[in-house]
Amino acid sequence: MEIIVRKRHIDGIPVSIYETDTPDEKPVIFSFHGFSGYKDGDYFKREDALARLGFIVIGLDTILHGERRIDIYNQLSESDKMKDINTMIIQSAEDAVMLYEKYIKYMPRVKKDALYAIGVSMGGAISIYMSTIYNLKKAVSIVGSPSMVEFYKWKKEKNGWADDTYYQRNLDYLKAFDPVLNAENIKCPLFLTGGLRDETIPYQFVEMLKKDNVTIKLYDTPHMPNQAQFDDAYQFLTEEGN
Repeated sequence: MEIIVRKRHIDGIPVSIYETDTPDEKPVIFSFHGFSGYKDGDYFKREDALARLGFIVIGLDTILHGERRIDIYNQLSESDKMKDINTMIIQSAEDAVMLYEKYIKYMPRVKKDALYAIGVSMGGAISIYMSTIYNLKKAVSIVGSPSMVEFYKWKKEKNGWADDTYYQRNLDYLKAFDPVLNAENIKCPLFLTGGLRDETIPYQFVEMLKKDNVTIKLYDTPHMPNQAQFDDAYQFLTEEGN
């Protein structure tokens, strides 16, 4: 099957749309990239794989990433860039909901009431958070942290951030959005993966979100995901009644 890729700017947000050249209606899945990544540059050609599984795949550049980068942000250190990662997560999920409600669900061949999400690392956290604000069918996080607050505390210690007003305000702000602290808002089954040798997002963060509708699977990998994680994620997404 040929895969058609269309690149657009929708309300100023760079978007790539992947789908097979078939006339049937298809569910939509948002595919979110990791920190410092961009909408077409993640692992194992997952947009192509998802399109071949029958999805219309929507990739978007997270704020301050890809085509949405700005010079003042590019000049920051990696540590300083990381201070706003949770704001990026929240904004990207809200961007996706806005794009879907305003435009995407009205596109040709879009199956009604069938929206999914998947992401890697930061993108996984976006996928999880999106499940708390929109009625998704299923969501997948590959090596992402479901915890905003505890992960932010850990990054502070790891990076030696000052315990200043900026940090404390961010920490307080995140409590209202954290999927672990607000797990009752999760609206769909989740599949979360973690790496037993992951030093970027230790698997203990993945294990913080334990609910009946959450499946957690750990792999003997560092932060870089392996193909097995994607294969298991694709099976989860396409299984009936899960």
